[in-house]
Amino acid sequence: MATEQQQVKALQHAILQRAHQFSAEHVQQGTMTRNKIIEDVREKIKLMEQKELLSAKIRSDREYHRLVQASELRIKAELDRNRWGLVQSVMHNVISELDRVHKNHQQYLLIFKKLLKQGATSMGPIPLIAHINSDDLSLFSENWDELVKNCCGNKVDVKLAREACPCSGGLKLVSTSGDVMVDYTFDGIVSRREDELRRLIFERLFSTVSSMGTVFNG
Repeated sequence: MATEQQQVKALQHAILQRAHQFSAEHVQQGTMTRNKIIEDVREKIKLMEQKELLSAKIRSDREYHRLVQASELRIKAELDRNRWGLVQSVMHNVISELDRVHKNHQQYLLIFKKLLKQGATSMGPIPLIAHINSDDLSLFSENWDELVKNCCGNKVDVKLAREACPCSGGLKLVSTSGDVMVDYTFDGIVSRREDELRRLIFERLFSTVSSMGTVFNG
């Protein structure tokens, strides 16, 4: 009997030891699994943080470039407005210079003669009518025939229109038949050379046009 009880106790002891062993192994395995899960979670969190940081940096870079581009566009628009203002200012100076030239009778007479000769030469040997403004009518009407002769010679027939031309200076030459005309008025010259004048302004960094030779020479 004692032997059987001892065997039972030994079996129970062996079972308990095995249970403790299994329990310890399960605890160890659970701890390892827990630690692995925690490590995986930490790694995922780290990756998420890195992705978020990268995404934030990308958004920040995009916002920075957007702001830079917006600033560049505003600056360009402002520069364009300033350039246009300078061009308009210089064009106004050109008109003012033409007015000053017109009031300087000695200088204007030389330019007017040149325009008259160029216009008559371009029209050919046909009878012409000259249209000039009211100030020039008062200035040239008394000696017009002599002026034409000195500029164009005896073979050129240029009559002076009785009505004034609404221009700031220069002249229009029209054939007596009315089918041919050249516009050598200051207004017409500036209008035809406007693009050239604007290009010249930009090329010279918006400096004031100091000489009228560019306008009146072909």
